Amino acid sequence: MNLFPIPNKLMKKILGIVVPGLLWFSPGFAEIKNIGNGLTVNIPNGYHYFEITLKQIVSRFPSIDISDYTNSEFGIGANAKLVILANDKKTIKLVKDITSATGLAKLEEQFWSPLEDLMENSEFIDIITSYGKKKFPKIDWEDVSDEDWQIITFKILGDKRFLKKIDKYIRPLIDKFNSKYQIDKFTGVLIADKKTSLINQINQMSIVEIKKLIDEFIKEMSNENPYFKKMKYYDVAKNSKGNLYLYIKNAEVYGLPFTPTTSDGFLTTENDKLFYMSSYCYKKCSSTDFLEIIAPTNLYKGFAAKKQSTENTSDIAFQLEQLSKLYKSGALSKDEFNKAKKKLLN
Repeated sequence: MNLFPIPNKLMKKILGIVVPGLLWFSPGFAEIKNIGNGLTVNIPNGYHYFEITLKQIVSRFPSIDISDYTNSEFGIGANAKLVILANDKKTIKLVKDITSATGLAKLEEQFWSPLEDLMENSEFIDIITSYGKKKFPKIDWEDVSDEDWQIITFKILGDKRFLKKIDKYIRPLIDKFNSKYQIDKFTGVLIADKKTSLINQINQMSIVEIKKLIDEFIKEMSNENPYFKKMKYYDVAKNSKGNLYLYIKNAEVYGLPFTPTTSDGFLTTENDKLFYMSSYCYKKCSSTDFLEIIAPTNLYKGFAAKKQSTENTSDIAFQLEQLSKLYKSGALSKDEFNKAKKKLLN
């Protein structure tokens, strides 16, 4: 029964959008780990570590053309590395399965195939097609552009009523997934292996110019993408090594139950190579372990950064909490702690 121009295609896209989102993406220090490019990070007690290079991933999937993923502009080459730190072994298991052919095949069999079977459910088809007609009447489902899919993605994930309607159909699979792959606190790090060609261009710009560009970009994108509206706070500055960084705190992606309780995103360079780190907490928590993990790198010490919103008080409290954790862990000396605390409060 064809209730919509191409319902199967629409539902595959929507399932691909909704389900991964629904499924997903302070301890002392146990050890310090060298992650490459002359950088080390703290691994908190109880955390588990995993790393893999782009070359290793491609070797496991012969059909992948590595040139599709390397990028000279960002310095991403075959030896670019992905590092995952998580406080639950099941999270590491998920990453291992995603990055192996056999593991991915099992994921598809256990979770994706049953989702595709939903397309045979007439009630589910009616909900999906009715929603598509009502919310996206101008979309040509025979030829949907990448830009349109981006808009559709965030509108779907921001529509609580719609997600509630389809919840009973996909909840059994979500519960099954969560029992197999627990996600609580985890941090992902991407380390480029080649010098980025963008660095010289960026270094020629002032911090004021960069912030202006970011503000304009957020304003432009906020009309179409709720993610940008939820960028509560960002900071652009230079670290102790003189490298520019972009820090985003608590950047909620969707604002729904599967949204991280809190998150941190950080982008900079080291030895002219791209370094990106993001930390998440999905259960009840006031902060991630971002500051504790990144401390040994000396890439970020933005404790005195001031918020650009009305949340100054809560942000100061958050940063004081992180300062205290770093001091107790030994990452900061008493003198460094007192100086940073004084600077923050002033």
